[in-house]
Amino acid sequence: MDPRLLPSETLNSSGEPRRVGIELELSGLELDQITELVRECLGGTIEKVSTYEAKVLETTVGTVRVEFDASLFRELKVRNFFQDLDSELLGQEGRESVEALLASIAQWLVPFEIVFPPIPISRLPELEALRSRLGEKAEGTGASLVHAFGLHLNTEIPKVDVPTILRYLRAFLVLYEELKQSHNIDPARSLTGFIAPFDRRYALLVLNPKYQPDQDRFIDDYLQANPTRNRPLDLLPLLAEMDSERVRRRLPKEKISSRPTFHYRLPNSSVDESDWSIEREWAVWMKIERLAADSEELAKRCRYEMKRLHGPFFHWLRRMWRTKPLLSRKPMIAVTGPDKGGFPAWVCTWLAVRRAGGYPLRLTPSMFEDDPSLPPFDGLILGGGADVDPERYGEELQTFLEDDDELEPTSLARRLLFRLLAPLLFLWRGLGSLSASGIDKERDEFEQSCLERAIRERLPVLGICRGAQFLNIHFGGDLTDDIPGFYGEESRSWSVLPKNRVTLQGRSLLRSILGLESLRVNSLHKHAVSHLGEQVRITAVDSTGVVQAIEVEGQPFMIGVQWHPEYLPVSRLQQRLFRSLVQEALSRKS
Repeated sequence: MDPRLLPSETLNSSGEPRRVGIELELSGLELDQITELVRECLGGTIEKVSTYEAKVLETTVGTVRVEFDASLFRELKVRNFFQDLDSELLGQEGRESVEALLASIAQWLVPFEIVFPPIPISRLPELEALRSRLGEKAEGTGASLVHAFGLHLNTEIPKVDVPTILRYLRAFLVLYEELKQSHNIDPARSLTGFIAPFDRRYALLVLNPKYQPDQDRFIDDYLQANPTRNRPLDLLPLLAEMDSERVRRRLPKEKISSRPTFHYRLPNSSVDESDWSIEREWAVWMKIERLAADSEELAKRCRYEMKRLHGPFFHWLRRMWRTKPLLSRKPMIAVTGPDKGGFPAWVCTWLAVRRAGGYPLRLTPSMFEDDPSLPPFDGLILGGGADVDPERYGEELQTFLEDDDELEPTSLARRLLFRLLAPLLFLWRGLGSLSASGIDKERDEFEQSCLERAIRERLPVLGICRGAQFLNIHFGGDLTDDIPGFYGEESRSWSVLPKNRVTLQGRSLLRSILGLESLRVNSLHKHAVSHLGEQVRITAVDSTGVVQAIEVEGQPFMIGVQWHPEYLPVSRLQQRLFRSLVQEALSRKS
């Protein structure tokens, strides 16, 4: 089994490997056909209990039960009902004929269920051969509009106590919508009520970090809010394991088998689809396992989910402003920045992206403090700002890093406009940066997640100053400090006039975009790229040999520059960087 499908908590409270039991619902096959397939794939001997139930004993995984999943027939209640009638009105042969007719009709709605005994999680792949054979003739969830069939995972809990249950239940609640999408839940199953979601009030109770009940209160709260087996994560078998008398006193007629497992009922049973597998559905459950094991991430996501449940209107309003208009075909370009300061850079970048034909979206760490999901974007700009945390590349803390540059416009009108705008831009920029200083670990972590997503989805990336250095660090490189002639950003007044000539090296994407061998830029940073990361190459240096631009090989569009093209609104040459990024994003989007 793929090690990634094994939970981090592999043992139960007894020190033995955790187990999982599988219940698979299907139709289209008779009882004898199913049991024979089980015997062929897993070995054993068949023992027929009744017309509606059989066992396959001594298989490679233990005793496998196959039953018509309707208590009306499985427990022979239909026959008992007919036996109460006058024998002259309906004889034995007549009763059997009517019973068979009703069973045949019921098979349109009621599945057969294959119940596997608990097996170690690592042995799940042993069931795939049988699943494949069943899929040749059986019908699953999608075969009919009325097939509300499911795959149930009875996953053993690492420790039978309330804190452990709360971890898993909270993880499930915050992941619920994501789980439904991952499983692609069939509408028929949602409409039947077999997997009715937890009530909003109960979800808010459980997600509250102050909710730390003892066992009796937790069981009572659950039974009060969920007096049914029809929950996507059914805890009744687990609670009965903890206190059977309390559970049965509250639900005397409910059929509950005590066992130390979660009864996860959410997945479809798409046994008739060639690309479906039990392992695929188990991989979705692993999202719960991973989140339940990460206490910090779980606490953050619980806070966010509580905010969403408390105020759905404001939640969706908050999400809408991070999303471009539905009818817009412009690619969305995410622009990262700090929580404090950075507004002038954002405005100038917004203008540059808009002029290039993109839809800019500002992303800062605080926007996603409790929100685990980044909005969709088609391209990424890692903006300038405070120092990257030196711990990321093994250096001691140095002074602040930032950069701003410009290409000298050629026409007289544009030169005059630039000379007029330059002092205003840098005065505005300096005032906007007074609140930002030192390193920003929260931003580092946030931009790490943004960059990882862009790499995973092969989206175009432009790193500006700090962003260029962040790119190099991400791929294993480091930075150098103490560059003569560079000044810290804070409490300094800088000029945006280009004074440092940069030479573009060899064949590179940057050179093809700018169409020049050299250009002038400002050099206002305190750090610069030193040792290159894996697959990172230098594409521009200044006259002193300081790295001014990099690219990452193997990526479709990943450029880092040591200047701020967003502060060059009158430079058509620098605007090409944004235009190329937007065009690449649009191309990949199409």
